[in-house]
Amino acid sequence: MTLSPSSQKWAVILLAASVSFIVYAQSKLPADLDPQSRARLPYLKKSDMDAKGQKLLETFASKDDTLRGPLAFAAYNSGVAQALLDLHNAAVTGGTLDPHTRELAILVACRETNYSLEWNGHEASALKAGIEPNVIDVVRNNRPLNGLNEKDAAVIRFGRDLFHDKKVDSATFGKAVELWGKRGTMDVVAVMNTYAVSGYFAIAVNERAPEGKVDLSAIK
Repeated sequence: MTLSPSSQKWAVILLAASVSFIVYAQSKLPADLDPQSRARLPYLKKSDMDAKGQKLLETFASKDDTLRGPLAFAAYNSGVAQALLDLHNAAVTGGTLDPHTRELAILVACRETNYSLEWNGHEASALKAGIEPNVIDVVRNNRPLNGLNEKDAAVIRFGRDLFHDKKVDSATFGKAVELWGKRGTMDVVAVMNTYAVSGYFAIAVNERAPEGKVDLSAIK
């Protein structure tokens, strides 16, 4: 069907209006979200924290003495936040996984919990670690694993079994042990769960991604 010039003009106007409405709807936060944290709880300031919580600010430096980042909401219980930091250091920094496998495991865990904050932080790290953009696209958009190399497919399949199916298939587990050994397989679990825990905090407080950043919850 061919539109007349007049009809084309109105089609362009309607399309522009639709796009503007979508952008407005996406940028408008629900009434129960704090405009700074973009979540149901505000960020904690140094004056709100006990001594243990204030020590976290030394790790997550802030000019305005406000705790942001992956521990922002766990820090409402400073002991929990410190335990999560210790878990991260043991699983990620002290683990046996190579950067490629580790970063892909992180992205999988973020995707499975729609954890946009760390996804946006680690997508660049994943590319730097040698993960191909098409592999990231498979994770981001929950696409089939067809055409992926053995190791990348194994990481993604393991995470989908773990978080989505809540049951790791024997073949999936066996392949992981073959590729990374027994400890390496448990390090995959540790890395994924480290980021998933923070993801669950984000789910609880309905944390939204900053404008212009990837919002995993909007991707089916």
